Amino acid sequence: MLKEFLKAENSGGEISSVVKFVRSGAPSAAFGVSFAEKCHIACALDTPFLYIVKDGFYGAKIKEELAAMLGEEVVYLPPKDDVLLYKTAFDKTRYYERLEAIYKIQSGAKYVVATTESLLQLFPKKLPSITIERGQTLDPYELASFLVKCGYKRREFAEDKASFALRGDIFEIYPVGSQSVYRIDFFGDEIETVTEYVGGDKENKKTMAKVTVISATDAIIRKEDADGIKTRLKESLSKFKTLLVKDDARRIVSELTEKIDEGETGDELQFLMPVLPTVTDDPLSFFSKDTVVIFDECKMIADNLSAIIKEHTERVLTLSRTGRALDFTILQLADSNKLIKRFAEFKELALQNLTTTIPFFNPLKTFAVKSTPVARYSAKIEDLFRDVKNWKFTGYKIVVCCGSGARAEKIADAFAEQGIPALRSDGDGVRFGMVQVSSFFLPTGLISHEAKLVLIGTGDLFLDKPEEKKIKKKRGDLFQAPEVGDFAVHEIHGVGYVTGVKRITTQDGSKDYVAVQYQGGDMLYVGVDQMDRLTKYVGGDKPTLNKIGGKEFDRIKQRVKASIAEMTINLKQLYKSRKEKKGFAFSPDTSLSDEFDEQFEFEATDDQLQSEAEIKADMESDKVMDRLLCGDVGFGKTEVAFRAAFKAITDGKQVALVCPTTILCEQHYRAALSRFKNFGIRIASLNRFKTQKQVESTIKGLIDGDIDFVIGTHALFNKEVKFKDLGLLILDEEQRFGVEHKEKLKLLKDNVDTLTMTATPIPRTLHMSLSGIRDISTISTPPKVRIPVQTYVTEESDALIVDAVRRELSREGQVLILYNRVETIYKFSEHVRELLPDAKIITAHGRMDKRALEDSVMSFYDEKYNVMIATTIIENGIDLPKANTLIVIDADRLGLSTLYQLKGRVGRSNVMAHAYFTFKQEKVLSDTAYKRLSALMEFTEMGSGYKIALRDLEIRGAGNVLGREQHGHMDKIGYELYNKLLKESLGETVKDYDTELDVNMDAYIPEEYISTPPSRMDCYKQIAEIKTAEDENRVRSSLEENYGKVPVEVDNLILIAKLKNAARRKGAIKVGLNKSRAYVVLNGLDSLKSGGLLDRINAEKEDVKLSFTDNPVIDFYASTDTRATAEYMLDFLQ
Repeated sequence: MLKEFLKAENSGGEISSVVKFVRSGAPSAAFGVSFAEKCHIACALDTPFLYIVKDGFYGAKIKEELAAMLGEEVVYLPPKDDVLLYKTAFDKTRYYERLEAIYKIQSGAKYVVATTESLLQLFPKKLPSITIERGQTLDPYELASFLVKCGYKRREFAEDKASFALRGDIFEIYPVGSQSVYRIDFFGDEIETVTEYVGGDKENKKTMAKVTVISATDAIIRKEDADGIKTRLKESLSKFKTLLVKDDARRIVSELTEKIDEGETGDELQFLMPVLPTVTDDPLSFFSKDTVVIFDECKMIADNLSAIIKEHTERVLTLSRTGRALDFTILQLADSNKLIKRFAEFKELALQNLTTTIPFFNPLKTFAVKSTPVARYSAKIEDLFRDVKNWKFTGYKIVVCCGSGARAEKIADAFAEQGIPALRSDGDGVRFGMVQVSSFFLPTGLISHEAKLVLIGTGDLFLDKPEEKKIKKKRGDLFQAPEVGDFAVHEIHGVGYVTGVKRITTQDGSKDYVAVQYQGGDMLYVGVDQMDRLTKYVGGDKPTLNKIGGKEFDRIKQRVKASIAEMTINLKQLYKSRKEKKGFAFSPDTSLSDEFDEQFEFEATDDQLQSEAEIKADMESDKVMDRLLCGDVGFGKTEVAFRAAFKAITDGKQVALVCPTTILCEQHYRAALSRFKNFGIRIASLNRFKTQKQVESTIKGLIDGDIDFVIGTHALFNKEVKFKDLGLLILDEEQRFGVEHKEKLKLLKDNVDTLTMTATPIPRTLHMSLSGIRDISTISTPPKVRIPVQTYVTEESDALIVDAVRRELSREGQVLILYNRVETIYKFSEHVRELLPDAKIITAHGRMDKRALEDSVMSFYDEKYNVMIATTIIENGIDLPKANTLIVIDADRLGLSTLYQLKGRVGRSNVMAHAYFTFKQEKVLSDTAYKRLSALMEFTEMGSGYKIALRDLEIRGAGNVLGREQHGHMDKIGYELYNKLLKESLGETVKDYDTELDVNMDAYIPEEYISTPPSRMDCYKQIAEIKTAEDENRVRSSLEENYGKVPVEVDNLILIAKLKNAARRKGAIKVGLNKSRAYVVLNGLDSLKSGGLLDRINAEKEDVKLSFTDNPVIDFYASTDTRATAEYMLDFLQ
């Protein structure tokens, strides 16, 4: 373990002194400490610690580094998202994470990372839990009653966290803090078995000895405390004097009293935390006396603490004035002075990068630590070799942490090639002057000069840590394999319902089959080697199941094909003209491009780099590029476009970036000036903010070639604008240009490489890219600094608006309020001004004069105003980095993609953003509105744009993609099969024969190789779709990188996929293989002649026989080694 290298006795110098003083109980401070060195010192203490950080983003990073160094669990205690609002927040992720952390702390966790906010929030004195063991005697109904009191909900099936189901002697539960569902089988009151359904999949199960279930709430109300709490609520209500305010307070008190009387649990009861006897404001009582309290950057923690207290006090005052807070609400946060005094009862250590005052205590001893961070070597591995040689020469120990065995082997081989002796080991036997290459994972490395130790982190070597990912798909393949519980479409039998995966074993081997239920309860078992025939249904509402063997689905397919054939005539002409055009072939990248890339202030994601490579490959070919760059808001499309622009400019060409609005134009112009400033690129902009003199100068510069890069609005379409040598055209949100500009755009695009950037695709854009009408590059991974937006779906109220706005303005941010009714927007704005007289509010809507609208939004962008009330004009494109709170009024009236785009307008930085989607208190939500708002809560993670777009297709059908007629077809056969038929009609793919497989050999993915069912299903689908050597290499390398060496059963699957594909190409309708017979049935004589098979049969008469029944049949010599026979058949058919 890395911990062995980091012990105090191995560290020497000041680090040993720091550890010695802290252990003695003397309050100490160390200055000049780098990020990784802080973790080094914490590990060297070799004692329990409470590590306090400024915020959650930094806390998660510290936790990861500490866990890597210690080789033990480090618990991060997050704060609740909000402790004041009386509401239900759908997204309980952080709340459940907090409960799990509290349970671990109360169970004796040694290492804890927390913020002051998470410590000030109230704690249960003892979080309830129950351990359920095999052989234990327990009444299942008493267990159910206990779980209900702990906040769990009873359901028919335990499918969501904090739910359980009781059906006869079967008890299912999905505990908080677990990723699995557990089944407990009772015999009377005795527990017979405890079974874990890994990842919630009932096909992937493990027998367990026991399971511990923790409470789903920290607001526990005991029967004996109920009357006292109700009395306290009445006292609080009596203190309100104003009737109107009292009415709001009375509603809250009435609802809470009713819940207490009925013994209910729910999020609303957290409102009562300050008056619950089961609650404490002293979290440090859970820590042992030998715990060291470590402060990471004391001044920042103190400043943050002051801001939290100030905001909390002001919000309570605001909510009290509207009857939304009671007299005890202020106590939702504990007394900060009491917390600071409690810190002093423990050993204290301040770790500082900067030399500042230490607010929480007076250190008796200060230390100056000499350490430096490690350089980033991911782009230039040769720098690593040079530095390692220097360190070796000066006698340093060097430990390279690669994160996985496969990566360690590669790095060790690279050192050997450079003549650098390196020990490939995960032990601790490295000596001074030696290099050890290990599979340890360490996010960030360090150089400790006093200890003469260099730890090179995984993040210093590679762009990402190795983690279990889903198998790599083809670029642009956005469809997922169907999972258990999904509707699926089989190409022959139609729409069915996936009920599970079944492994069937015969004397010839074992295979997995996907069980699909059809009309009348009939079951179809689809071999996983036929997964390319089975697709997840994406279409309208719940589809009608087809009948196995029925003619109905075949008739529907024929009608769809006929309709597509008419539609694709124009598309074929478009393809033909694209292929005939020849464009400029750009030169390969130079070292200047590398230098430009290195000056990017963030770390590029894998998707950005892949998209960049695809775009540059197009540019270096002689075809005219027409590529769509698709990605979620804020995921780095502009940087990729700038890299393409730099390539074009350094090759002597001009670049034009066209934006639909003046605001976007100005944003891109400012970004470009900053990004290109060190490279002598001449940049100009053309929009209405420019004077006539500036416009004339820019036009002249473009004609003369004095301007390399122009960024403009539709002003670039002016007939006076001409280019000396335009090489690349970049379009931002092309679909937002008016019809009158489209024709001018076509002229500008003629024979010029074109790159179109688009945010989360609307269904039509998604369809164009998926069907191959244009090339696509996708960016679906977020930059590391972005934090998901905290989302609430709640009732609308003045108190909510006031609280949310003041909370944001107190941290000097901006607020977007979306009000999508132009007729009453000014009346609503006046109402908000009355509620918030101190806020600087501006209103914007789509019916304003275009110039007035742009001026309004630009004023908000320039921070002249801090609240904007607007219609959905803010949905697309505008980048507002300071806007971190969004309030949507009447969210139930908006479409899902619109809601998601709006959510993307906030949270563009590393600050926690809040999005409130509200609906009227008295309103009954329609089924569609409920589904949309629920989907918004479901897809809270980054990069959900494609999922949202496809979910929008599911909720409202695939309508408006290519017109009403096609809409009906898509709903009947599912979007993916429709897309497949469209590609066949375009001639982009050849219609395959429906090759039936009857191959008996061990061919499946073992659970111990890939444990999660969705990942296994995805892998089955990707393997079944192997068509080329490139496909096979992609699948194999992805499997080996993510899961390790490919086992023989999976290797057999890949072999069967290749055999099936080779047989299809030769016109085979069936392939059979077992230990006694191997054969291929062909479609007809034409297949026998055209495929060159006849000559091969004649040449190999010893091993191959040809016979005729209804069709030609080729029989092969069958050995008992079915794999060897399959390999011979594959060779024969290729």
